[in-house]
Amino acid sequence: MTDGRWADDAFLDALRRAGDSAADAAVAALIADGGMAAVGAIFKLLKANDTPLPADAPVPLKAFMASSAGLPPDLDTARLASGGAAFLRNALPSVVVLLASSLPRGYAAPCICEILSISRDLERHPYGRLMGVVQLLINISDADAFQPNGRAIVTAQKLRLLHAGVRVLAGTYRPHYVERFGAPVNHEDMLATIMGFSWLLIDGVRRLGLPLSAREAEDLYYLWRVFALLMGITPPGRPHDDSLIPPTIADAAAFYDAYVRRNDTTADRNAYGVQLTQDNLKMMTAMIWWPLRLLGLGWAPTIALTELLTTEELARVGQTPLVGHGPIKALLGLVLHLGRDVGEHTSFAARLSRLVLQGMVDLDRRGEVPFSIPVSQTDLRSAAFE
Repeated sequence: MTDGRWADDAFLDALRRAGDSAADAAVAALIADGGMAAVGAIFKLLKANDTPLPADAPVPLKAFMASSAGLPPDLDTARLASGGAAFLRNALPSVVVLLASSLPRGYAAPCICEILSISRDLERHPYGRLMGVVQLLINISDADAFQPNGRAIVTAQKLRLLHAGVRVLAGTYRPHYVERFGAPVNHEDMLATIMGFSWLLIDGVRRLGLPLSAREAEDLYYLWRVFALLMGITPPGRPHDDSLIPPTIADAAAFYDAYVRRNDTTADRNAYGVQLTQDNLKMMTAMIWWPLRLLGLGWAPTIALTELLTTEELARVGQTPLVGHGPIKALLGLVLHLGRDVGEHTSFAARLSRLVLQGMVDLDRRGEVPFSIPVSQTDLRSAAFE
């Protein structure tokens, strides 16, 4: 049985009005102090590990990082490790699900697309945007991610500051946003994004017919619940209070169903969402080696959408089911099944998955994807903005 508040409009309306006052205050102080010019260089130095801030870092940045570095006192490290391992065991199908299900399902909500459209980062830098997603997955699934000053903590701090910068931009480039949709990058939208990496990923792997045990699913969801806490989805002044985050997978599903009811719309009323989905498909197709595209595998991304989304979900982002192409569907299914770790080779293949994913980032970005605080459209296009 689920808690009814996850589908309660009054409760969800309150989430839609909530932003991140701590990160907003830090960015406002940085701007007021003229410290924004130094932020880009600082974030290049601040890798997602235990690298300390430079001694001459702006005071507001140091204060925010210090105040947001704590971990929940009841953290279950064994479950976090299990959740990260569950992702790595399913790394290939998980990335396919994120690209062909989580992202397009998110694009059906104009409140999210209006923010993404400020930069149109997917169109301008499609592969780089994918690398931003991959880097986030690596940072969260790392075995030491949730240690003090670990990757997950620093990644969340960076993203909170990035989102605060986006809220500054939204006031300039989307002046009617608050009136239409509530606070930019609010708690409801942030939870929906977290669901894209957790509940929708679990649901998508199962839609593909791949095995995922109840324990694996719960631990994977637990990992993202803790990350949601680090992302500031909490009541004001209570950084370890997880009452605003669905506690179970069933509650997560109820919340996302309510989110779709409240925020998704039809394709004719969401031009940005349709365009973002088309851009996403082009990106996935371009990633396929061109000789394979000539052999028909260029249809694989559209087939993946058809397999992962219902007809109604496809229609919301301007897509229709692709019929036929049986041999390509069978080949895609075989590749995804082979891409999942099984049996005694699990730990080796999980490590290999992580190396391959990080290698993609290293090849594209010469190392970790940089995060910065955007205060102009140019900044936003160069940030790893999700």
